Amino acid sequence: MAIKKVILHLGPGKTGTSSIQHTLFTNSTIMERNGFRYLTEWKVNHFKKFHNLFASYPVTPIGTVHLGKPLSNIRQQNKKMIETMLRVINTSECETLILSGEYFHDLWLDSTIENMKSFINQYFQSNGIKTSIVYFVRNPLAWLISSLQQQVFSRGYSNKNDDYFDFRMKQYEGVLNLKKHFSDSLLLLKFEDACLDKDGLVGHFLKKIGFPEEELKNINISRINESRCMEVMEFAYYVESVEPRYPYTDYKRENINRFHKDTNSLRNIKGVKFDLSYQSKTELWGRFQETVHNIKKNTGIDYTDYEIPLPSLLEQEPYSDETIQGFVKAFPKLNIVLQKHFLKFFEKKYMETAQAKFKKLHFKDSIPWSVYSPKSVFFSLLRFRIGKNKLYNSVKKPISKLIPGKTKKRLKRALGRG
Repeated sequence: MAIKKVILHLGPGKTGTSSIQHTLFTNSTIMERNGFRYLTEWKVNHFKKFHNLFASYPVTPIGTVHLGKPLSNIRQQNKKMIETMLRVINTSECETLILSGEYFHDLWLDSTIENMKSFINQYFQSNGIKTSIVYFVRNPLAWLISSLQQQVFSRGYSNKNDDYFDFRMKQYEGVLNLKKHFSDSLLLLKFEDACLDKDGLVGHFLKKIGFPEEELKNINISRINESRCMEVMEFAYYVESVEPRYPYTDYKRENINRFHKDTNSLRNIKGVKFDLSYQSKTELWGRFQETVHNIKKNTGIDYTDYEIPLPSLLEQEPYSDETIQGFVKAFPKLNIVLQKHFLKFFEKKYMETAQAKFKKLHFKDSIPWSVYSPKSVFFSLLRFRIGKNKLYNSVKKPISKLIPGKTKKRLKRALGRG
């Protein structure tokens, strides 16, 4: 047995974990050449494996992974996972084994910590294998904004009102719980410092776990950016309000009109970066103060001097032509239910925009330029397209040239009536 050390990278999510995991997975050969074995047999992300091994059964704080799974099935899955891991430990020529998953949802529970301790002791420490736990800490405000974005866009709401804030902030209680029980083997990394590293966040992580710095040039680093633009999130919020993926009264039951990742076609649309208002961030930051001081006191990671940036006076224009072209290309890939909500959302939005411009320009006997702007005719293009139920091959042409003549005339008459 060559494995002498195991690294458990527990995340959390929204701290570059996807980039780290894909880099370790796709560069497994180079990693092994330098003595590091990523457990590729558990696939790219080990989150679900961690959850089955560590979380309480049958109901956990995130509430979904164990739903509908008998305990006997989970135990059988765990047995197979552990057999695979032990086989790698006993046959690998590397000295270090790496496991990585965004497991942070219930680290504040003593039952979770006890499950982790039992697992580490039984399979690692009792066999003379040292264990190191790696965990990133991120500014609570930035982390909450990024987490909220992912929750709405990818999964829909799972909590109502302030429950979301309280639930997500428990991850910092989890940090303190890790520090309490694994102080000798815990490596806490400040996310913001990692991002400023000359070798980037992934390079920072690799150096911290002992990977040779001179070998970083041979690593093909994956950069997974999961941020969404404000315009996309605005539509995502709207959809969740009228057609939520999970009914608020029964989170176990999924809406038959929705499905997992049904908004994926909107992922790469470019626009104004998603953010909360300055007022919202100021209010949230006030609620974070106790958490921030506890982090500093117990871990040494300091966010107490953080100041919320003032809004920029030169903000990028929302719903630029580039953004709208992105929506036009993505529209046919949405399911029919989301297409209908999409049309309702943008018809109201862009008609208001066109009418406001008309009133401001005071054109009575002529057609304002906004008639030919993509913003004022966008919804008509989409309605025409959904009626034809096909995608134009000439989508790269200016949007105004794709509008049928009759539609243009109707718009002119509508705007002419003011």
